Amino acid sequence: MADKAVRVLGLVVDSLREWFDPAQDVPPLGGGTTDVWVLAGETVVPPPWLVGGDDDEPSCDGCGPYLWVRLARRWRTGGSSQGRTAVFPDEAASAGCGSKRAITIEAGIARCHPMDGSLEQLWEEAQIQWDDGWRIEAALCAAMRQAEEVQAATATAIGAGEAWGPQGMVTAWLTTASAQL
Repeated sequence: MADKAVRVLGLVVDSLREWFDPAQDVPPLGGGTTDVWVLAGETVVPPPWLVGGDDDEPSCDGCGPYLWVRLARRWRTGGSSQGRTAVFPDEAASAGCGSKRAITIEAGIARCHPMDGSLEQLWEEAQIQWDDGWRIEAALCAAMRQAEEVQAATATAIGAGEAWGPQGMVTAWLTTASAQL
């Protein structure tokens, strides 16, 4: 039996590639990419353009959008939580092995942010981040719909999108989606 989480993750990657493709009719405001980094672990790996060599200072030279997907957690639903049965998308505080499995996927995009931007540059960066947030949510919604259609998931939910940064020279947007498998 195959792990349905892998199928759902693949659908998310494909959907992000479609929504961030620079060749589409309405390309992303900050530039697009079809490269999606699939990450493991609890934190996002810094974009390669931000991590210089031993003598290199971080810079935005040659940077592009850094789009990622990460399996953030596996959990159970349908078990007991605070004296009641948890129903998806609520997570069960404790659940038996027969309870339904679920996953949470994080999708995000990081971009270089000018350290000393003018008011016009900051306005442009804000619009790019809003566009990125809209695209990530749309990509996740499309992937979750498809996961249900191909029966990789029995139920899905989209979490809140969150802006991150600027920290150093990076701004990011990330959103989560959950799928009951």
